[in-house]
Amino acid sequence: MRSSATGLIIAAAFIGPGTVTTASMVGAQLGYGLVWALVFSILSTCIVQEMASRLGLVTGKGLSENIVQNIENKGARGASIILICCAIGLGNAAYEGGNITGAALGLSTVLPGQLETWAVVLGACALVLLLSNRYHLLEKVLIALVVIMSLVFIIIMFIAGIELSLLKQGLGSLAGFSNTALLLAIIGTTIVPYNLFLHAGLSAKHANKSKSVSIKPNQLRRHRHQLFASIGIGGLITFAIMSSAVSAFYVTQTQLAPGNIANQLQPVLGDYANLFFAMGLFSAGLTSAITAPLATSYALCGLFNQTPDLSSTPFKLVSAAIVILGTSVALSGFKPLSIIILAQASNAILLPISVVFLLYMMNKAKIMGSHRNSFASNTLGGLVLITVVALGLYKLISL
Repeated sequence: MRSSATGLIIAAAFIGPGTVTTASMVGAQLGYGLVWALVFSILSTCIVQEMASRLGLVTGKGLSENIVQNIENKGARGASIILICCAIGLGNAAYEGGNITGAALGLSTVLPGQLETWAVVLGACALVLLLSNRYHLLEKVLIALVVIMSLVFIIIMFIAGIELSLLKQGLGSLAGFSNTALLLAIIGTTIVPYNLFLHAGLSAKHANKSKSVSIKPNQLRRHRHQLFASIGIGGLITFAIMSSAVSAFYVTQTQLAPGNIANQLQPVLGDYANLFFAMGLFSAGLTSAITAPLATSYALCGLFNQTPDLSSTPFKLVSAAIVILGTSVALSGFKPLSIIILAQASNAILLPISVVFLLYMMNKAKIMGSHRNSFASNTLGGLVLITVVALGLYKLISL
């Protein structure tokens, strides 16, 4: 897999229904009050994903494989395995619930059938695709649909116009702290913990396929530029969705609800807004519903010394378990938007665990050699970690 394709998959992985829903709710309720949080999230994503990618390229192993093989103390290694299983396994089950719910919400708005029915159908589709190993072509089609929807949001943003006075006000205000759930959600939908494991695993596969003796600096530099470009595009799309919601809901003081979330597409698509939005939400949800189980499989197979290969039985069993758990979450009876927002907020709380392990690995000279973290990388990674931990603690204290 080419490094450019890997970067696009990572970008597509966080542009799921959670991004669409969360950015829409942020724009509708807070205007541009959380643009600063989005900027922080994109920069933070670039920092931590670059580390995960570099780890996979240099070592030829995923993040969880490196953790198991390089933590020498048995007690610490056992505790790490339990912690990652809980954080990634349970966290991704919640995230998968948000993916399936978002896709089902899109279909249920334009086709007959209840949301619960579509959740079961989508869960079954994701399960069949993962177990058959024939999802690659479909994934490309789904990513293309997400790109089309994203272009429409960007077009809408420019047609509706960016409310510059509100944008300036939002950049100079910390009003977003009045709603820490949305604040954590916008961070969690962008800096996705499972993407660290997914990216390290995909980069390791890329390194093993290239069969190069060593990674050259220009290869890492080229890979880094492609990664940053992909994540930057994802950030622009998120901002476009947020800005569209500002124009459609915040400025008009219209309350956003599941039944009118597609109204932000009407300036371009008119009567076809609901159909197109549903198609985009479905494609984004199903794409993410595939990548989340993949990431969990990479993480857990690496922890238990199982081959992190799409065709291996343990890999398929883990993927199937996440899809089944995610479908159960989607059928839990909670409001659709609440499930999606909860999944994003849980990601932000689980993120510090993944970043701590990543920073630890990136500073081990015996596995990273000359490619280990610099002082600047450690400083930036530390700032990301401290900020997310502080926000999570603030949320817990304010409950």
